[in-house]
Amino acid sequence: MIRKEYNIYRSEAALFDEALSELLAAMVGVEREIVRIVLFGAPKDNVEYGEQRTLFEQRCRMHFGERVPMLSYVAQAPLRYSLAAEVTTISHEDARQIVRHEDYITLGDEILSAGIYAPLEKNVAQQAEQIFARVSEILSAEGVSTSDIVRQWNYIERITHMAEEGQHYQLFNDARSHFYQGCQWHNGYPAATGIGTQAGGVTVLFDAVRSSALHSKAVDNPLQISAHAYSQQVLINNTQSHKTTPKFERARYMSGDDASVYISGTAAIRGEESCSEDAVGQTRLTMENIDYLISEENLIKSGVAEPEKMAYASLRAYLKYRDDLEQVVEWMDRNYPQVDVLYLWADICREELLIEIEGIAKQVN
Repeated sequence: MIRKEYNIYRSEAALFDEALSELLAAMVGVEREIVRIVLFGAPKDNVEYGEQRTLFEQRCRMHFGERVPMLSYVAQAPLRYSLAAEVTTISHEDARQIVRHEDYITLGDEILSAGIYAPLEKNVAQQAEQIFARVSEILSAEGVSTSDIVRQWNYIERITHMAEEGQHYQLFNDARSHFYQGCQWHNGYPAATGIGTQAGGVTVLFDAVRSSALHSKAVDNPLQISAHAYSQQVLINNTQSHKTTPKFERARYMSGDDASVYISGTAAIRGEESCSEDAVGQTRLTMENIDYLISEENLIKSGVAEPEKMAYASLRAYLKYRDDLEQVVEWMDRNYPQVDVLYLWADICREELLIEIEGIAKQVN
């Protein structure tokens, strides 16, 4: 696996154009190859989202030329900032392996996608179906199985909204389950996040690794029931008797010189039930879940031989309510002072959940 680093850039500039210019200027001095930029902003509606995404893509093509990274624009407001970007980099030596395509790159055996979108006039189920059709095309072109996806990010506008055809998140899960049923998942599902956005319809990003079973292991958490094993009682929809489960693992361990753990979106859930705590209480329970998830004890239980100690390389914290920010930041700064956390305003997949946290942990050298 190619060694990757993750950095967060932030801007307080009031205007989108100015904030974007500030972020891109800050990337000029990066002494590594930028391979992916995920931009987080706060468009007021889908019209502005489309305008801002187009400007972001145009400016990056001008800024990077032929070496433009994989791009995605996510309508989640950065808390305390007007615009933020999560940037993935590799060494210039490893960058010699890059083969660029319109919406993905290959790095040796690895595939990193850009944000994959569908027309916003379609409903959630139709958007998801079109997006997964494109994912299938990419994987087929590279001779890679769907089961070689190791990490997936699923952004869903108004995720808990109950449309006439059903709840947005459940509609997405049904489309994902249909896409996944075309192959055997002997090595477990991807690590994944399913999170709400204020605009932008459905967007999917993914990482895949050729022959992923040789490089990756699913990591379970005994504190939580696997999401793909949830009972019907915790799934929500208004139009069908049987609901498909969210198909993802709690985490995936990636082996090699750059051993790491992809941490799925995690919340204050024990077993399959949400914990009724305030925002700080849910943050504490969520981090307890994640701390144990990446622990040496749990990695060994998941079949990882002689795992290295892991430390957080990057975390994203999604908050349902802006007013909870200060107390959550104070708790995180006190308990995890060494971790750079990107705080975002977003709907969580269950109405009662106030925070969800995802990230990447890497071996301690």
